[in-house]
Amino acid sequence: MPKTLYRYSQEQRKQKPADILATDSGFQSNEVYLTFVQNLMKKGKKSTAENLFRKTLQNLKQKTKNSENVFVVLEKAVKNVEPSFFLKKARLGGTSQQIPAALDKKKKKSTSIRALIQIATEKQKKSTQRKDIKLASTFTHFLANELYEASQGLGSALQKRDELHKLAESNRALLTQRWW
Repeated sequence: MPKTLYRYSQEQRKQKPADILATDSGFQSNEVYLTFVQNLMKKGKKSTAENLFRKTLQNLKQKTKNSENVFVVLEKAVKNVEPSFFLKKARLGGTSQQIPAALDKKKKKSTSIRALIQIATEKQKKSTQRKDIKLASTFTHFLANELYEASQGLGSALQKRDELHKLAESNRALLTQRWW
């Protein structure tokens, strides 16, 4: 009797893993889409994060009035928000200083995506606290709005990036203290 090496038959092993949802191939291959979903995911609920981001893309498509591809707007927004530097705190002479350092491409992209999501959540929290104004208070509307503004070169995410760059510019004399 031959020894069985595998628990499952050849056909069962060739099936797609369960974590890949049946979505458009454009979504699955887009790196920015996947990182957005990863950053939106909470407690391992990837399907919920994907549905949330798909609704965001639909809202973004309505905002752009179908003039541009949604992924082009998405890439443009992420690229506009990418910071060139980050600040690391270091203790120098008894005081805490912020030392600027350059970011690599992957870190730039993840930082900009996190900033966009963080600003959208902050705006949503502020709108829920204000009861006098009735706006579309879903997170997808706020994220779509922030993505659209960032692609146009406006918005809070770009202000945040500019503040970071100003801090890096003001602390550039501390570059010599960098050890990492």
